[in-house]
Amino acid sequence: MASAVSHDEAAKRRALAEAAEWFAEWQAGELSSAQYEHWQAWLEASDTHRWAWQQVEGVSQRFTANLDETERQTADRVISSARQRRRGRWHLLSGLSTLAFAAVLIGLSWQWTPLPKWVAYWGADYRTATGDITRIELEDGTQVWLSSASALDVDYDHQRRRLQLVAGEVLITTGKDPERPFYVDTRSARLTPLGTRFSVRQRQTDELLAVFEGAVAIQTLGDADHASQRQVVDAGQQASYAVNGIGELNPADGSRAAWANGVLLAENMSLKTFAAELSQHHRGRLEIDPAVADLTLLGAFPLDDLERTLHMVETTLPVTVRQVMPWWIKIEAAGSGRE
Repeated sequence: MASAVSHDEAAKRRALAEAAEWFAEWQAGELSSAQYEHWQAWLEASDTHRWAWQQVEGVSQRFTANLDETERQTADRVISSARQRRRGRWHLLSGLSTLAFAAVLIGLSWQWTPLPKWVAYWGADYRTATGDITRIELEDGTQVWLSSASALDVDYDHQRRRLQLVAGEVLITTGKDPERPFYVDTRSARLTPLGTRFSVRQRQTDELLAVFEGAVAIQTLGDADHASQRQVVDAGQQASYAVNGIGELNPADGSRAAWANGVLLAENMSLKTFAAELSQHHRGRLEIDPAVADLTLLGAFPLDDLERTLHMVETTLPVTVRQVMPWWIKIEAAGSGRE
């Protein structure tokens, strides 16, 4: 497997570098028709290229969102200067690298150069691609549903049963084995289920545990500034937690388990949240116009049929679904003009 990881990692590194260069071209001004066609051909050449473009866009958005007015004006001057001096692609990159382009590359390097999360994902015992959901039955009868773009390690021995959530989300129904305790380790805590059914999901800054049967004890890892905390979450409850603490107990959201059946269950769910959930199961970009982001949905939507799901949204709400590019879909107010 090591050789496969090395090959794929090299491909991702190349794609990120190429995507960053193309992004600089876009930032410097409108592409010519020939350049646009060249960019589109590059983008559509592989899933890796589309993934890399999304990473560059995401880093850029986070960078520009944090600029104050003075920094934003500086960035504008740099880009304007680069436009005037453009003598071809590499001269352009030289101008942009002083601020915006450099920030994108630094952000990408920080996130992806070592690729620790990605390597851990590909080295996991079980993993799913984006859009896939897998059911696993372990030797003790434990059943695990692995959600889209998720990964799990299994470490069973004579003394314990241990699962490690590497990425994404799992739904678990534990098997019975009174001789060996059962643990689920995440990046923030150790979970100890007691004859139970529960889901746990990694999010950007925390994790979410929802318990549907039995009970689960959370023991956070703690850090230099925060002591470890313990909390038992009973059936019908859920809680978010991180290394530094555990949030309040709330009623469990029953829809948290629906994905295991290939369904996105929306119970008065905002369109913005709906799109974020749906995006976990599909490649590409799903953008929501802020004008319709707070509209609410009610219903069950198939996760494996994006076209059908978006048609259901379009017939349920006063919105229009528009395909901006093959990998980019935008949902906006019905009757709104194209940009």
